[in-house]
Amino acid sequence: MSLDAIWYELQIMQQELKTRLFDHCLFEVDMNEQNLLYPFKEKTIMIHVKEELNDVERALQKIENGTFGICEETGIPISLDKLAIIPTARTIHDFAFQELYERKSLPHLYLNQQSHYEVGEYH
Repeated sequence: MSLDAIWYELQIMQQELKTRLFDHCLFEVDMNEQNLLYPFKEKTIMIHVKEELNDVERALQKIENGTFGICEETGIPISLDKLAIIPTARTIHDFAFQELYERKSLPHLYLNQQSHYEVGEYH
């Protein structure tokens, strides 16, 4: 994936997150007018939406500054292939869970050379 494609994807993410926050604000005003308690879960979700929007905007700023794809801790360049998966990554450590997930999702071979999936345990 190219840097232009990542930039475009980040632009879409930014717009979607802003729309979600805007819709949330309209809904919250309506809820307050009705004197209803606004669900704690929704407020928690909106905190995460705001954090994600900040991450997206930071990534877009880094693209403009020419610092996108450079680990903030080590200064080591991060490959565009990895950034295509997590475009808001700030350090090489942001990929640790993804790498762990990829290792765990591979079929595990046992003595009989069949994985759980092949045996039919996950059908």
